[in-house]
Amino acid sequence: MQPPHPQPPFGQPTPYGQPTPYGQPAPYGPPYPYAPAPFLTMPSPVRAAQVVIWVMAGIGLLLTIVVAAVSGAEASGRFFSTFLLTIPLFILAFRYPTAGNGVRVASIVLASVQIVFGLGSLANRVPGGVIALAGAITVVVLLSQGGASLWFRRPRPGAVPQGPYV
Repeated sequence: MQPPHPQPPFGQPTPYGQPTPYGQPAPYGPPYPYAPAPFLTMPSPVRAAQVVIWVMAGIGLLLTIVVAAVSGAEASGRFFSTFLLTIPLFILAFRYPTAGNGVRVASIVLASVQIVFGLGSLANRVPGGVIALAGAITVVVLLSQGGASLWFRRPRPGAVPQGPYV
Protein backbone atom coordinates (compact mmCIF):
# COMPACT_ATOMS: atom_id res chain seq x y z
CA MET A 1 0.00 0.00 0.00
CA GLN A 2 1.32 3.44 -1.02
CA PRO A 3 1.52 6.31 1.46
CA PRO A 4 -1.01 9.10 0.79
CA HIS A 5 1.77 11.47 -0.36
CA PRO A 6 4.73 10.09 -2.30
CA GLN A 7 8.12 10.67 -0.73
CA PRO A 8 11.27 12.15 -2.35
CA PRO A 9 14.23 9.80 -3.07
CA PHE A 10 16.39 8.55 -0.23
CA GLY A 11 18.55 11.29 1.23
CA GLN A 12 16.46 14.09 -0.26
CA PRO A 13 14.65 16.26 2.25
CA THR A 14 10.89 15.99 2.32
CA PRO A 15 8.68 19.04 2.46
CA TYR A 16 8.92 18.57 6.23
CA GLY A 17 12.73 18.28 6.30
CA GLN A 18 12.94 14.49 6.95
CA PRO A 19 14.85 12.17 4.63
CA THR A 20 12.78 9.70 2.60
CA PRO A 21 13.05 5.93 2.85
CA TYR A 22 14.90 4.05 0.14
CA GLY A 23 12.91 3.31 -3.03
CA GLN A 24 10.12 5.83 -2.58
CA PRO A 25 9.26 8.09 -5.55
CA ALA A 26 9.93 11.81 -5.44
CA PRO A 27 6.87 14.05 -4.94
CA TYR A 28 8.23 16.77 -7.20
CA GLY A 29 9.03 17.07 -10.90
CA PRO A 30 12.19 18.71 -12.18
CA PRO A 31 14.20 20.71 -9.63
CA TYR A 32 13.35 24.04 -11.26
CA PRO A 33 10.05 23.77 -13.14
CA TYR A 34 9.86 27.56 -13.42
CA ALA A 35 13.20 27.88 -15.24
CA PRO A 36 12.72 29.32 -18.74
CA ALA A 37 13.43 27.09 -21.70
CA PRO A 38 16.45 28.21 -23.72
CA PHE A 39 15.76 30.13 -26.89
CA LEU A 40 16.46 27.94 -29.88
CA THR A 41 15.16 30.32 -32.52
CA MET A 42 15.25 34.08 -32.71
CA PRO A 43 12.02 35.67 -31.41
CA SER A 44 9.80 37.30 -34.02
CA PRO A 45 10.36 40.92 -32.82
CA VAL A 46 14.13 40.50 -33.23
CA ARG A 47 13.75 38.85 -36.64
CA ALA A 48 11.34 41.60 -37.72
CA ALA A 49 13.79 44.31 -36.60
CA GLN A 50 16.54 42.57 -38.54
CA VAL A 51 14.42 42.43 -41.70
CA VAL A 52 13.30 46.07 -41.30
CA ILE A 53 16.94 47.18 -41.05
CA TRP A 54 17.93 45.20 -44.15
CA VAL A 55 14.99 46.50 -46.17
CA MET A 56 15.61 50.07 -45.01
CA ALA A 57 19.29 49.82 -46.05
CA GLY A 58 18.36 48.37 -49.43
CA ILE A 59 15.74 51.03 -50.13
CA GLY A 60 18.12 53.79 -49.01
CA LEU A 61 20.91 52.56 -51.26
CA LEU A 62 18.59 52.08 -54.24
CA LEU A 63 16.96 55.49 -53.86
CA THR A 64 20.35 57.15 -53.40
CA ILE A 65 21.51 55.70 -56.72
CA VAL A 66 18.29 56.87 -58.40
CA VAL A 67 18.67 60.39 -56.95
CA ALA A 68 22.32 60.48 -58.07
CA ALA A 69 21.32 59.53 -61.62
CA VAL A 70 18.49 62.06 -61.77
CA SER A 71 19.67 65.06 -59.73
CA GLY A 72 23.43 64.78 -59.31
CA ALA A 73 25.94 64.14 -56.58
CA GLU A 74 24.98 66.95 -54.20
CA ALA A 75 21.31 65.95 -54.07
CA SER A 76 22.36 62.32 -53.72
CA GLY A 77 24.57 63.13 -50.73
CA ARG A 78 21.82 65.17 -49.10
CA PHE A 79 19.41 62.28 -49.62
CA PHE A 80 21.87 59.64 -48.34
CA SER A 81 22.49 61.62 -45.14
CA THR A 82 19.00 60.58 -44.11
CA PHE A 83 20.07 56.92 -44.23
CA LEU A 84 23.56 57.46 -42.82
CA LEU A 85 23.14 55.39 -39.64
CA THR A 86 21.50 52.58 -41.54
CA ILE A 87 24.96 51.30 -42.50
CA PRO A 88 26.11 50.48 -38.93
CA LEU A 89 22.61 49.16 -38.18
CA PHE A 90 22.89 46.94 -41.25
CA ILE A 91 26.19 45.52 -39.98
CA LEU A 92 24.86 45.02 -36.44
CA ALA A 93 21.78 43.21 -37.76
CA PHE A 94 24.00 40.37 -38.95
CA ARG A 95 25.14 39.87 -35.34
CA TYR A 96 21.63 39.43 -33.88
CA PRO A 97 21.72 35.60 -33.89
CA THR A 98 24.88 35.38 -31.77
CA ALA A 99 25.47 38.72 -30.05
CA GLY A 100 24.81 39.87 -26.52
CA ASN A 101 22.84 42.75 -25.09
CA GLY A 102 25.38 45.38 -26.18
CA VAL A 103 24.38 44.91 -29.81
CA ARG A 104 20.72 45.45 -28.92
CA VAL A 105 21.52 48.62 -26.97
CA ALA A 106 23.78 49.93 -29.75
CA SER A 107 21.05 49.24 -32.30
CA ILE A 108 18.47 51.10 -30.21
CA VAL A 109 20.81 54.09 -29.79
CA LEU A 110 21.67 54.20 -33.50
CA ALA A 111 18.01 53.92 -34.49
CA SER A 112 17.15 56.71 -32.03
CA VAL A 113 19.72 59.00 -33.63
CA GLN A 114 18.37 57.89 -37.02
CA ILE A 115 14.96 59.16 -35.88
CA VAL A 116 16.51 62.59 -35.29
CA PHE A 117 18.11 62.49 -38.75
CA GLY A 118 14.77 61.50 -40.25
CA LEU A 119 13.02 64.41 -38.55
CA GLY A 120 15.73 66.76 -39.77
CA SER A 121 15.35 65.55 -43.33
CA LEU A 122 11.58 66.02 -43.11
CA ALA A 123 12.18 69.59 -41.94
CA ASN A 124 14.45 70.13 -44.96
CA ARG A 125 11.82 68.60 -47.28
CA VAL A 126 13.88 65.56 -48.25
CA PRO A 127 11.28 62.96 -49.25
CA GLY A 128 13.30 59.93 -48.15
CA GLY A 129 13.12 61.07 -44.54
CA VAL A 130 9.75 59.38 -44.11
CA ILE A 131 11.22 55.96 -44.94
CA ALA A 132 14.18 56.36 -42.59
CA LEU A 133 11.99 57.76 -39.83
CA ALA A 134 9.40 54.98 -40.05
CA GLY A 135 12.07 52.28 -40.19
CA ALA A 136 14.01 53.66 -37.22
CA ILE A 137 10.87 53.99 -35.08
CA THR A 138 9.94 50.42 -35.96
CA VAL A 139 13.39 49.13 -34.98
CA VAL A 140 13.33 50.95 -31.63
CA VAL A 141 9.87 49.58 -30.82
CA LEU A 142 10.73 46.01 -31.82
CA LEU A 143 14.06 45.86 -29.98
CA SER A 144 12.56 47.40 -26.83
CA GLN A 145 10.17 44.50 -26.30
CA GLY A 146 10.72 41.92 -23.58
CA GLY A 147 11.32 39.02 -25.95
CA ALA A 148 14.16 40.92 -27.61
CA SER A 149 15.73 41.65 -24.24
CA LEU A 150 15.51 37.98 -23.24
CA TRP A 151 17.01 36.89 -26.56
CA PHE A 152 20.07 39.13 -26.24
CA ARG A 153 20.56 38.25 -22.55
CA ARG A 154 20.25 34.49 -23.01
CA PRO A 155 23.13 32.27 -21.94
CA ARG A 156 25.37 31.44 -24.89
CA PRO A 157 28.15 28.86 -25.11
CA GLY A 158 31.50 30.48 -24.56
CA ALA A 159 30.04 33.79 -23.37
CA VAL A 160 30.92 35.47 -20.11
CA PRO A 161 28.02 34.92 -17.68
CA GLN A 162 26.10 38.05 -16.79
CA GLY A 163 25.22 38.77 -13.20
CA PRO A 164 21.86 40.00 -11.98
CA TYR A 165 23.04 43.64 -11.97
CA VAL A 166 24.21 43.77 -15.59
